[in-house]
Amino acid sequence: MEYHRIYDPLDPELFFVRELYQQAFPVKERREWQQLLYLLEKEPDMFLDCIRDEGQTIGFIIWWKMGNWAFIEHFAVSVTERGKNYGSRVIKHYLNAAEADLLLEVEPPDNEDARRRVMFYQRLGMVLLDYDYRQPSYREAGVSYPLRLMSSKTDLDPNTPDFEKLVKSVKAKVYHVQC
Repeated sequence: MEYHRIYDPLDPELFFVRELYQQAFPVKERREWQQLLYLLEKEPDMFLDCIRDEGQTIGFIIWWKMGNWAFIEHFAVSVTERGKNYGSRVIKHYLNAAEADLLLEVEPPDNEDARRRVMFYQRLGMVLLDYDYRQPSYREAGVSYPLRLMSSKTDLDPNTPDFEKLVKSVKAKVYHVQC
């Protein structure tokens, strides 16, 4: 597998990314496409990497560097490529390559798909944090949605000022919301 970082909003692989982005994430969980392209050019701490295998693009990951943390904003593998262990290989790659602890959002595990997603990350060593987290809306000011956070740092205490600072940093940098 290889990873191709996209910097140019005219990169031809963005056609694949856009289609998968819109298929994999409901409207409330994704940015307007033009906003994503703007950030791609202007935000030095946001990265969009295409995932390739044998020359074929099979997925993408959007992540942010935040000090000692890497926040995974969006990650998707093409429907036709799921079940081939790509997801595990990608997350393991970023656990090593990011040289940081990983933090990501997941839906609360109150349905079968959400539970499977949580278990997927848990099998890779991540933990579901006991923390009341709300994802700010990408589209509506003042609106938020209940999600959960998962971390690769297994001894992370969500009841500390440092953790609160991390959450505020994510909301400010990724969602442009001041807490």
